[in-house]
Amino acid sequence: MPLEITKMAKDAMPDELFNLLVDKINQETSSAEKKVEILYSSRGFFSAAQATILLICYASPADRIRVIRILEPRLCRMSCQDARQIIATVTVHNDKLIVLDCVKRVLTDSQTALGMEHILSAFPFENDKMKALNILTTVSSFVGDKVAAGGHQGYAALGGLYTQARPMVPHLYGDLNKQAMQIPGQGPIQIPPEAQPGVVPSIYTGHPSYAYPPDMSYIKDRGYPGSAEFPITEANIKPYPAGAPPLSYHSGAPNPTGFRSA
Repeated sequence: MPLEITKMAKDAMPDELFNLLVDKINQETSSAEKKVEILYSSRGFFSAAQATILLICYASPADRIRVIRILEPRLCRMSCQDARQIIATVTVHNDKLIVLDCVKRVLTDSQTALGMEHILSAFPFENDKMKALNILTTVSSFVGDKVAAGGHQGYAALGGLYTQARPMVPHLYGDLNKQAMQIPGQGPIQIPPEAQPGVVPSIYTGHPSYAYPPDMSYIKDRGYPGSAEFPITEANIKPYPAGAPPLSYHSGAPNPTGFRSA
């Protein structure tokens, strides 16, 4: 399982805030559960040295395992030599393996011979050394195995290049923030254009559209007799229902069922 690289490095908690946290933990003497809750409710990331001090603040082996599990997602990048100090804070051999499993994702040199030697030297038994070695093989910290940030290109036809990732070189592709806004799912929401609200296309091919100006009635726009604007005359023998166009005037399709054809 390759080690994922976050967008930005984690910065360890400042010494002033860390000292206040340690003092608060040490001043809690009524309950071991409350000491763990103090660490759980804290905020920030911890370096290898700070994690070692926090583990020492808890006397019970079970509490130290709980603490290292709390610290697992909040550890900064560290070398195997620094991680060896964290492993050394626990005495039970099986607990050492648990601690290694918690810190393995932040190790920077676990695939080097020197880094492996630092980790294996923290385990006194040969069987535990083999288990520790198996744990180290589940992560990878080789720089060459990581995908470079930006500028991924591949060869295309006619000497062209395919570019697949952002952010890329600002001199070639513009501002980084502008590039990030072009990523699918980022930037402003693009709403597809919709039909005009006042235009309703007719479903009848031989019938005039019912779309009329908003400031003029349909009867006035079409000039149907029987309205105030167009009273009944000899040319208009009888009024028609409001909004119902005469069939003989506007119908270009075959007569519907129920009407005479003449």
